[in-house]
Amino acid sequence: MREREYLLKRHNKARTALELSAVIILASAILGACAENVQKQKIPAATYMGGKASITEICKELDAAGASHVDLFQEWVTDFADSAGKNARLEDAWSDPTKMKADIVKCMDGWEQNHDDSDADCRMTAFLLLDGMLCSESTEGNYAGTYLMFDTEAIDNVDRYEIIKKNRDMFTTLYGEKSVTDGSPPETVFSDSWKYHGFQINSDRISLLSILIYDPYSEVVFVGHTGILIKYSDYYLFVEKLAFEQPYQATKVHTVDELLNIMSLRAEYFGEEGEAGPFVYNNGEYIGTLKKNIDMAEKTPCNRSK
Repeated sequence: MREREYLLKRHNKARTALELSAVIILASAILGACAENVQKQKIPAATYMGGKASITEICKELDAAGASHVDLFQEWVTDFADSAGKNARLEDAWSDPTKMKADIVKCMDGWEQNHDDSDADCRMTAFLLLDGMLCSESTEGNYAGTYLMFDTEAIDNVDRYEIIKKNRDMFTTLYGEKSVTDGSPPETVFSDSWKYHGFQINSDRISLLSILIYDPYSEVVFVGHTGILIKYSDYYLFVEKLAFEQPYQATKVHTVDELLNIMSLRAEYFGEEGEAGPFVYNNGEYIGTLKKNIDMAEKTPCNRSK
């Protein structure tokens, strides 16, 4: 009798334990699903990498994707965050990219108060991260243009950009202004140059996203902005430097079109009404023309000075 009672008690305890385990597993599954939904809801999201947490997160993703010189990139971003970023109070957090704004004047002041040398820009940053992956069959030497004069001045005179200086001709061939010949659509010029010089990026995940500006007075196109795009199974990460003495930014989006809609908020990419462009390229492939997002721009009072 006692043995039967003992066995019943053990059976009941085991049953209770199993039921409790089932409840825990079910609760965990529900919480996991909720967490996944919350994470999905955070995209699109962007960060100015204003502190250690966001800098470390982005650098880990760059490193895992195979980007080059991530350690040096981390030094650049940390240096900016500790000087210009602190002065402008850039946050170490993710935010809605359509509502982000940085105090550009305070960024500039914060940089210049702590440095005698030039800051990097978008082209220099992307070129650093693509070093070794980006290659070409030919380059043009002795760049004599004017659109890259601030880039080349920094590259030629600041020690921290020595890695870029080693491939200066590739840099100016890729990013320098290109003439639009009579009768040629301006949106084909960059793609033609990419093919002519045999540019390619040896990566199945990382590509170069570039915005080409058309100058109708000089009849040239030039790379007005660029950054690197990393592809994941269900989202993209775009890493960029907005401009000289302006923040670094990382943006997560579901699609490239979503990214272009966000970038359409930046008024500095657009010329006068009716002017061609700006044209967007993934590596050397033309993927479309930015359309000024007037409705979103009116709702988002961001400082978008270049």
